[in-house]
This record gives sequence, structure tokens and C-alpha cells, in this order.
Amino acid sequence: MILRRVRAFAGQLALLAALVALAAFLASGPGRLANGATDEGLRADVAKLAYSSRDLTLRWVPDLEPQPFGGPDRSLLLSEIRSGLPAPLPGLIRDGWFADQVAPGNAEVAGVYLRACPTLVGIRRQVGLNDGETTRIVEGRLPRSTRTAAEAIVGTDEAKALGLKVGDRVTVNTRSGEATVRVVGRYDPVDPASPFWDDMRLARVACPSADEDTRYRATLLTDAAGIERARADAKELNQTWRFRIDEQRLTADQVTALTTAVADARRHPPENTALQSGVDTTLAEFDARLRSVQAVLAVVRTGILATMAGLILLAARLAADRRRNEYALIRARGGSVAAIAGRTVAETLIVVLPAALIGWLAGTLVPGRPDTGEQLLTAGFALLGLLAPAVLAAAGARRPDFTGHRQDLAAGRPSPRRITFEVFLVALAAGGAYLVRQRGIDSGAGVDPYLVTVPVLLAVAASLIALRLVPYPLRAAGRLAARARGAVAFLGLAGAGRGAPLRSWPLSVLVVAIATGIFAGTVATTVGHGRDRAADLAVPADAVVTGFSFAVDTPAKIAALDGVDTATPLLLVSAAEVRPAGSTLIAQVQAMVVDPASGLDLPDGFTSAPRSDVVPAIVSPRLAQRAGAGGKVDIQGRRYDFRVAAVQDTVPGLSTAVREFIVLPSQAMPVPDFQPLVPNRILIDGGGWDTSAVRDVADEGQRAQTLKATGRDVDTFELNMPATVTTREAYRKSLDERGVDGVLSFTFVAGLASAAALALLAVALTVLAGAPARGRTLSRLRTLGLSTGQGRRLLVFELVPLLGVAVLAGALTGAALPALIAPALGLGDFTAGVPADISADPWLAAGVLAVTVAAVIAALVVEDVANRRLRLGTVLRLGEEQS
Repeated sequence: MILRRVRAFAGQLALLAALVALAAFLASGPGRLANGATDEGLRADVAKLAYSSRDLTLRWVPDLEPQPFGGPDRSLLLSEIRSGLPAPLPGLIRDGWFADQVAPGNAEVAGVYLRACPTLVGIRRQVGLNDGETTRIVEGRLPRSTRTAAEAIVGTDEAKALGLKVGDRVTVNTRSGEATVRVVGRYDPVDPASPFWDDMRLARVACPSADEDTRYRATLLTDAAGIERARADAKELNQTWRFRIDEQRLTADQVTALTTAVADARRHPPENTALQSGVDTTLAEFDARLRSVQAVLAVVRTGILATMAGLILLAARLAADRRRNEYALIRARGGSVAAIAGRTVAETLIVVLPAALIGWLAGTLVPGRPDTGEQLLTAGFALLGLLAPAVLAAAGARRPDFTGHRQDLAAGRPSPRRITFEVFLVALAAGGAYLVRQRGIDSGAGVDPYLVTVPVLLAVAASLIALRLVPYPLRAAGRLAARARGAVAFLGLAGAGRGAPLRSWPLSVLVVAIATGIFAGTVATTVGHGRDRAADLAVPADAVVTGFSFAVDTPAKIAALDGVDTATPLLLVSAAEVRPAGSTLIAQVQAMVVDPASGLDLPDGFTSAPRSDVVPAIVSPRLAQRAGAGGKVDIQGRRYDFRVAAVQDTVPGLSTAVREFIVLPSQAMPVPDFQPLVPNRILIDGGGWDTSAVRDVADEGQRAQTLKATGRDVDTFELNMPATVTTREAYRKSLDERGVDGVLSFTFVAGLASAAALALLAVALTVLAGAPARGRTLSRLRTLGLSTGQGRRLLVFELVPLLGVAVLAGALTGAALPALIAPALGLGDFTAGVPADISADPWLAAGVLAVTVAAVIAALVVEDVANRRLRLGTVLRLGEEQS
């Protein structure tokens, strides 16, 4: 019996089941995809960290008493220390290493320093250093140290840089003594990229004196006996346990626990140890951005799921309306309201539960980490799809009606109960908006269920207000249409004016869908414009070449390359000393010297200032407070007087991370001809150049400048900072690929696409809900000579005003939402420090118009199909209504 009724009303139940399945999928699938993108962003952030920040390094803090020769082997504590770390750290560690090292000191070979600024060399015993596994001996042999003589091996790169060869004796001078080792072998790493080598790679570091260049820091590898001999001679020894966190095991839901664990390990490390790591700082920054992303995602997701819930209710209402006569007949035969409700539940149970299960299973196929609460959401949609038809059927069966008359023939006054409910809903939305601005959506204890629904409440409130106000202009328009020829416009506007309050529920669903899409689009535009401004500040040309120092003629050589239109020098000085006039205080700020030909967006009087003993300067607000009217600034060893010509928050060429800065025009500075300013940046404009050619010319300029400054002819690999070329396009793209930004992009695309699709579906269901009543009206009017074309125009006049108002209300609400709840969204976290000024893309207006046109077309198509199924020629017989 139940299956027979299910087959009889298969279309209505299939629509309900499809909506429940789609809702179950949206409750699970997108959440998993967002979690997967979030986890990948976290892993990428951790993977690109330097080892000193990423790894957990525990350093042995020795007792005051000296250790005897042959002290305890603390490498045996590696597993014990790992297991003793706070949870969840032990399960996230991929590998660990123990090292004994005589700290890098000034090195001598055969009693002679390698150069004027001595190279730093450390002597290390690293657990896991086995020939064939981590190293491959290419010359000589592995160390076989004794109690009296230490031996070591050197890497091929280190040997080349330091000029070492097998058989050399290297003496390392420390603060307390000196240790000598004999080089007995040369090796190549089996896997040079392995984290095993991270803390002992060949590197360039600054010399003690600012007048000197840089020097190498290298490591020689020895065995256990060798490190004991070196420790005894140097009278010092550093012992470390280093643990590598496996980024592939990290998930975003572990961030809080992991940050707490690292902080706890820092406060309470194992006895006689101290923890060094910066991973908790990265995790804290990621967590702050994640909360902002979750706020935006929660708003969009809640809007989409609320729209789905509204569509399920519309489908349930449609099914109940279609079977109103059946339920009235059951009541006439003595059936109870409870019996009708139970009958409806039994029918929907057969299709809704399998549909919910299928939708949830489809969602689980989406790659990503399961979202918390997805089962609860799925069960909620299943319960809604199961009970909504029964509740609406029972409500309609309480007052059975066989006449099938329209309920909007007279414009009745709304009941006090309904007015009270609507006023309460508007107050709830307004109060929620205030709380969201004050507290945010996620105040630290997770997303607040009430606050996250505030955008939906605001959209519903806007729809209620709009649909309460729209009948008045529609009635006025109807009175004007009554004076014109033809009855189509008058009948359509009159129907729209009477039906607006009755369609508040269906059109509220449309408003929520449109508002969600416009919100996602507005936030996407705001973030995009902010990132565009950040890219323009950081890379104020088509590309910027970065290095340590370029010869003065390097920009001209780069400008001569094919595809390069202009190349202008730029000098950035970190920690430039500024001495305010009349003050003994010294401030260290970021200084930038610009060339007037760079084309940067700077004040006209600044770039055209003549040469002067007092140079005009642009300073940051913080520096302006300290420097007053001017002062002195040190640039490349020469002091220049400056006056404050302008105060700006940002300037092109400096990222927003720079808070204190001073900008000077090179043409106005009294720079002597014999000591020109040496640039370390070159701005390039043009297109189609060869990046490698630009890099080669830039490195040639760096080698020339190094030769001029030090008298040494160096190779490219010996440069302090090999040249890099960063295009504005590449920098802008990198802003879209940081950490959780992939989730943000997914949110925008999913929000826009889902909102557009669900809006059209809401229009279709709204039209279907009113199709029987309009069908009877059309049948009556056709007996008076109404044509098919006039019937379609009647539908346009009746629906377009209401659809237009709903789309407009949704668009305005969606555009206003980012401004209303801006403090809760934290959009500044995604714009690289540039203020996130709310802005809307003009294409959004075109999109809204396109959705409106598509909605009208969809309404006409759905109405035509419904009229064909209703067979308008028969709907007047005895007031019957086709199901």
C-alpha cells in the first residue's frame, strides 16, 4: 500500500529525495574539501620553514663542573627525550638526530688563518653518519680517531670553498682553547636535500667588522673518539637533540594542541636542556589566519545550507499542497490528523533516508579530513526531509478544503502573531549583527551557532521588510495599469501585490541564496583588490632584481637586454641610523633611495627636487613623530641631512611589513662622484625578457662590485646573495597560495556557483508552488479570450516584480554584509597587511542581472511545463486540482 502511494507520487517524493541527497552532500563534501585544502596549506607553511624554526632542537645545558674525558654518551637519550615530549609531539616527529659539536670558531690550516676574516669551522660528531647511508667517501677514508689524535672528513663543497685537501690539519680556536683535527677523507652526501644536513650546510655569514665582507661557516665530521679529543682540547662542547616534525602528519585541527605542546616543552624541557624552535610562532600565525578563513567559510556555508533547508521546506510544501484534496477526503472519511502525519512519514521514510545516506556517502568520497559535525548536519537534513512533509500535511488537514480557492483574493491584514514573529526575527538579526561586530564569529571557543547564522537572519529580515513594503508600489502601479488598454498588466500587478505576503517564505529562500553569493563575491573582490595593492607596493615595476650589491652600470646593461624597456636602480638599507634634529636618540629604520626615473608613485615635488645639502624625505608616521622636522641619516657610510617633506603610511618599493621607513630621492642627495651609491635592487619594466639573462647580467654586476670593493674575483656561487628576479605577477600569485588562502579561493568559487544554482532552483520551486492556483486563473481567463502569449506575459507581470525585489534585497544585503560584520571577518589577514577596504566588482551587478534574467526564463519554462501537466482545460471541473 505504501509503495503504491510512493509510485503514485513519485515525482514529488523524488524531488524531495534529491534535495535531501544534495543537502547531505553539501553537509559533508565541501567541508572535507576545505579541510583538505587547510591541511595542505599548513603543511606547505611548515615545510618551507628553515630548520632552525621548523625543528625542535634541545640543547644540553652543562653543569658547572667539567666533564671528564669519555663522559656519558648522551646520544642514547634520543628516544627517551622524544617519548618524553608533551603530546601530540611524539607522534608527529618523523626523525631525530643527536650531535656533539665544538662550536664553529676561527679556523687555521697549518697554523695560518685561511683569510683576513677567518673562516668559521666546527667539529661535529653526528649520530647516523655511516658510509654508504648518508655519505659517500670520494677520497680518503672515514675517521678513526684515537685518544690523542682527532680525525675528520670534509665535504666536497666545503673543501672547494675553504681550499682544504686530504692530509691538512685544521685548528679551530674557541673561547677557551683550540682543537686540531686532521682531514683524512672527502665525502659527498648521498642525499644533499636530506634534513640530516640542515644544521651543518656550508653557509656565508657576516664578518665581525662592518667594513669587511662575509665569510664561510663550515663543518668537519668526526667520530666519537674524535669529538672527545676535540672537546678536551677546546674545553667546550655543544650537544643537541634535533627532531624533525613530519608536516605530512599535521592537520589544522591539531594546531592549538601542537602550539600548546611546544610552549609546554619550552617551559618544562627535560632536565638540563633548553628548547629552541620557532614552529609555534608559525602555528600561531596560521591559527589566526585560519580563524578568519573559518569565519568567512562559516558565513558562506551557513548561507548555502540554510538555502538548502529552505528548498527542502518548499518541496515539502509543494507536496502537501498537491495532495490537499486527498488529505481532506481522508478527514471526511474519519481519518485523524495524526493518521495523515503518520501516513506521510511512512511514505517519505522510504525515499528520504536512502537519499540522505547516498548524499553523505558521496560526500565522503571527496578527498579531505572529515569535518566535525557533518554526521549531525546530515541527520538534521534527513530529519527535516522526513518530518517537514508530515507537519505541513497535518497543518493543512486540520481545516480540510475541497474548493481549491485562492487564498490571495483579498488583501487581508497580517495576524498579530505573524507580525510579532517577524519583528522578533528582525530584532534577532539586528542584535546578532551587533554581537558579531563586538565578539566575532569565532571568539576562541569555536564558531558560535547563533552568531554564524546572523548573516542568514539579516537576509531573511531584509526579505520580510522588502516583501512587506512592495505591495504598496505594486498596488499603485496596478491602479495606473487599470487605466491603460489591456488587462494583462493590471491582473499581473494585482496578483503580485496580493501574493507578496504569501510568498515571503519562498522568496526569503531566494534572498538568502542571492545574499550568500554576493557576500562571497564582495569578499573575494575586497581581498583581491587588497592583494593587488600589496603587490604594487612590494614590486612597483614589472619585476624587481634583488641582490647584495650591484655595480653602478648594471642597470644600464640590463636595460640593453631584449624585452627590457627600462631598468632603474634602487637602494634599500636595513637598520639605517636616523638622528632626529636636536635629539641624542638614534632610530634604526628601513631607508630607501629612489631614482627619479623609476616612475614610482611619489609626490611630484619629491622626485623633481634639485640637489641640496638638506634632502627632502618621505617618512612613516611613527618616524615623523620621532624625527620631527628633520635630522640626519646614514646611507652607505655617509651622513646626509634631511627634512620631512611628506608623511605616508606606505610607499611603493616597501612592503607593508615595514613600519618605520625613510625615502630619499637620489638626484637631490649630495653624493660625491668618487663614491656613488651602490644599488641592491633594480626595477625592470618591459615584457618578454629572458629571466636567466637578466639574472646572469645582475650576477656579473655583483661580481664586478665585489672585485671593486674587496679586490677578490669571486665565482657566482661565492656571491653573498645571488641575484633573484621577482615579477609582479609571480608575487601576486604567491599571495593567493599562502597557507589557508587555498580555502579562501575555494570558498569564493563554491559560494558564487552554489548561490547561483540554488537561486534558480528556488525560483523554480516558487513557481511550482503557485502553479495550480495560476492554472485555474488562466483557465478562467482563457474562456474570456486570453491567448497563450498573454498568459506568459501575465506570469511575467506577476512574478518579475517579486523576483526583482527579492534579487535586489539579496544583492544589497550580500553587499552590505562584509561591512556590517567586517571586524569578525579579519580580511586584513589575507591582504598582506594592506587595509581591506570593502569593494564590490562591477561584474557582480552584471551577474545579478544575469541571474534575474535566468530566473525569469526558468519561471516561464517551469510554468509552461506545469500548465501542460495540469491540463488547463480540465481544472475547472468541480474545482478539481490535478496532482
